Formats: sequence, structure tokens, C-alpha cells
Amino acid sequence: MMFLDPYESFLIIVSILGTTICFNLALYFGYHKRAAYLFFALYCLFHIFKVYLKGLPAEERIIPLLPLTTYDYIYLSVLLGMSSLQIFLLYHFALPFKKYIIPSLIGISILSFFLLDEYTYIFIGLGIALLQTLWAWKNKKDVGIILLGVIGFSACVLLRVFGYMPYGYFVGIIFFIFCMFLSVGLELARQNRGYQQALLRSSWLENQLLKKSIQPHFLFNSLTSLQELIDTDPEKAGNFVDNLSKEFELFSKISHEKLIPVKDELELIRHYLDIMAVRKSIKFNLETANLNEADRIPPGVFLTLVENGITHGYENGKAGNFRITKKESKSCCRYEVFNDGENTRPGTDQGMGHQYVLSRLEESYGRKYDFSSSPCTGGWLSVIKIFL
Repeated sequence: MMFLDPYESFLIIVSILGTTICFNLALYFGYHKRAAYLFFALYCLFHIFKVYLKGLPAEERIIPLLPLTTYDYIYLSVLLGMSSLQIFLLYHFALPFKKYIIPSLIGISILSFFLLDEYTYIFIGLGIALLQTLWAWKNKKDVGIILLGVIGFSACVLLRVFGYMPYGYFVGIIFFIFCMFLSVGLELARQNRGYQQALLRSSWLENQLLKKSIQPHFLFNSLTSLQELIDTDPEKAGNFVDNLSKEFELFSKISHEKLIPVKDELELIRHYLDIMAVRKSIKFNLETANLNEADRIPPGVFLTLVENGITHGYENGKAGNFRITKKESKSCCRYEVFNDGENTRPGTDQGMGHQYVLSRLEESYGRKYDFSSSPCTGGWLSVIKIFL
């Protein structure tokens, strides 16, 4: 820009700033309405105002009733712009203590207007921005490109102060904008990949849940039991068919859901226990304690734990008892699934059912959960903790 006349330079700067405003507004309205993008749009808007003011006489009073010259308004636009940049970084990096830091930043800007010259404040403001970025970097956030932008911005301002780059301040802004575009683009690409992976994982989980209800050996054994009942106990055969059809109906209803009411999960378990009671000629009981049937959980999680209990714990023909309990604290919600079977599993269960439960919990709660499944006094206990 140093080889262009002032008008062409200002036109390029305003075009870049205006495009950036439109880009950030598009991000704000199309991407979860993150406040960070609004503040960066404001940052660019205040600098468009500064570019406009640069074309006016420095000592002119734009508003006659106020004792402020064009230079004062230029300084105000820098103050407001730098504050917007710092608040953008606060929200972009999700830094803590915003309710304390934002008033402090505004207070520094007000004091600087009366006590400091423009470039002294700019260096202080960029120093604060650098500290914010380093704080985010210390806390393992992906800040490399933004950090490069802040350092490059500061270097351009230094070159401007020492007379090596006449438009150094605006070149620094443009460099920072480029780094911000690159950082946001990479972030959106990562999130899109994560979203696609989540869709694939969700489809796999849905298929796994459906396969539970239509796996060949389950159907074969169920139909064999039904054939025997038709000959020996037609009424029980009718109930068996009713339970089987209701279980399949529920499976088809919930398989594509990410979370379902506890009520639906319990209904699915009761139908399953009735079916297995006929097939194994064992009486199964289900008890619940402190469950809120309106709570929502990943589909098939409790059912899978009950299935594992029946598969591994009741080979001797004794009656089976299951108990599902909910316990709450300030930090987590704890679900316990207990059965009194004589389990033949190793010390911990790591089979397909275990993997299904882990995948469903991760899909719904990210890292905010804990799951364990192991022998206990009198049977087997599985514990799900969902952290609040």
C-alpha cells in the first residue's frame, strides 16, 4: 500500500474491513450466534470510522457542541476497536472471569483517553491481547495462528512507529484479519469432520441397537419357544407374541434417537424380561428406585446391561432379580444397574455390549461421564455417572 496514493490505500483498507464485517455477521447468524464474531465485526467497523476520519482536518470539530477534534474521535475509534478486539479474544478462547475482565478493559480505555497518547495505548492494548492469547495457549487451546496474528500486528505497528512502514497499523490489522480467517476456517473444518464422524457413529449405534432386536439366534430361539407354547399353553403364547411385537415396535421407535425417556427404556426392559422368562423358564423381576421416568438417557443402555446379566448370570435356572437405582449429588447423576446372577464373566466385562454402552454414553455426554461394570457382593453391578 505504500506504493499507492492515499485514496487507493484507504479504499483497499475499507474494502477488506467491510468484507470482514460481512463475513463475521454471516458467521454469527449462521453459526450458533457466537458473540465473538459480533465483537470482531465491531472491531472492523470502528476502524472503518477511523479511516473516514483520517480524511478530515485533525483539528476540526465534527460536532460543534462537543469540545472534541477529529484527532480525538480517531483516538476514540482506536480505543473502541482495541476493546472490541480484546473482548473478541475473551469469547473466542472462552476465557474465564469475563464479568470482571470486560469492565477492567473498558476502564483502561477510558483512563487511556485522558492520560496516554494513541500509540502508547495501542502497545498496551496489543500487550493485553498477547497475554490473553498466551493464557489460552497455556490452557491447551489451539491458538497458534491467532498468536501469530497478534505478534505480526504488533511488529507492523513497531515498524510504523519507527518510520519503516507508513501504513503499518492497517497492514497489521489486515494481517491479523487474515490469521483470524485462517483460524476460523480450520476450526470450522475440524468441527465439520467431527460432525461427519458423529453422524457415522450415530448410524453405527442405531444399526447396533436394531441388530439387538433382530439378531438371528434371538429370533430363532424366540420362534422355537413360541412354537412350543402354541402346543402347550396358547394363552401364554399369545402373551409371548404380544411382548415380542411390542419390543420390536419400541426398537424401531427409539433406535434413531440420541436420548429417550427412562419410561421407554423401562418398558423395553420389561418386555425383554417377559420374553426371556418364557425362553429360559426363569422368573425375572425388575425393581427401580428413585428413577424419574421423564429423565432422558441414551437408548438401549440399561437394556444392554440387563441382557449381559441374563446372558452371563442365570445359567443355573434360578430366579433373577434386577434393580436400577438413581442417586444424585451436586456433581453428578449416578445410575446403578444390579443383578443377582452368578456371573461367569471375567473380572470386568469388555464385550460388545460393554462397547455399545461406552459408545452411546460418549455420543450423548462427550467426556462428562464414567462407566464401570464389575462383580460385587451378591452379583454384578454396573455404574453410570453423568457429570453435571
